[in-house]
Parts: sequence; C-alpha cells; structure tokens
Amino acid sequence: MSGLKTFLLTFCVIGSMAPPCVAMPDDMRERAQVFATCLGRASAEMEHSWLIGDGADAAQDRRALFEMLLDTVAPRSGIPGPELLDMRIRAKFAQAHLLQIATFHTDPDRKRRAGAAARRAQRPCAALIMG
Repeated sequence: MSGLKTFLLTFCVIGSMAPPCVAMPDDMRERAQVFATCLGRASAEMEHSWLIGDGADAAQDRRALFEMLLDTVAPRSGIPGPELLDMRIRAKFAQAHLLQIATFHTDPDRKRRAGAAARRAQRPCAALIMG
C-alpha cells in the first residue's frame, strides 16, 4: 500500500472527525487524472477567492497541495504533460464558470444551483485532504 493511500485510509478509519472516505485509485494514471482535476478546481477556487477577498490563503494552500500530489504521481502515470495540463485547464474553466454564476448572476435560483454544483464538484477533492 502506498504511503498516501495508507495516510488517507488512516484518517478515514479514525473516528468522527475523519473526512469522508474516498477510494484512492491504485492505478497511477487514474491518480494523476484525479489530482490534475482537483488542481484545476483548486486553482479556480483560489483565483475566485482572490477576486472576492475571502479565504485566499486556505485556497492557495489547497492548490499547492494538489500541485505537489500531481507532481509526485505524474512522472509514473504515463500521461503526457500536455494532456495533464488540458485536464487541469478544463477543470479550472468549469469550476470558474460555476463560481462566477454563483457569485454574480442576477437570477437567485441560478446562483443557488451554480453554487451547489461548485460545492458538489469540490467534494471529492476536499475528501482527499484534511482541513
């Protein structure tokens, strides 16, 4: 079992303060895809928090963590760098779009749905890290 998987499994098992458990793929290719997507989403969240002035430090820390995780698995994933970059950019664009609608749209119902979709998209990533 890899060190990261052991680390995450330990926190999934320890009591009620643990984050929701997420099945970490065993395949390095799948891990790289997950981390690239989460890095893209975290980048959008960080830039959005800079824009609205709320929680920028925490968002920057989450982004740095996913960048480190991706840098760790990418060389062993077999996925070319441009393909990983494409995954990151697509995830970032999608998350940024949801955040923009949730913050600036004039229709309250559309704002609410976009905010819920942005939170749903972040859940798998947030479950991978503590705090």
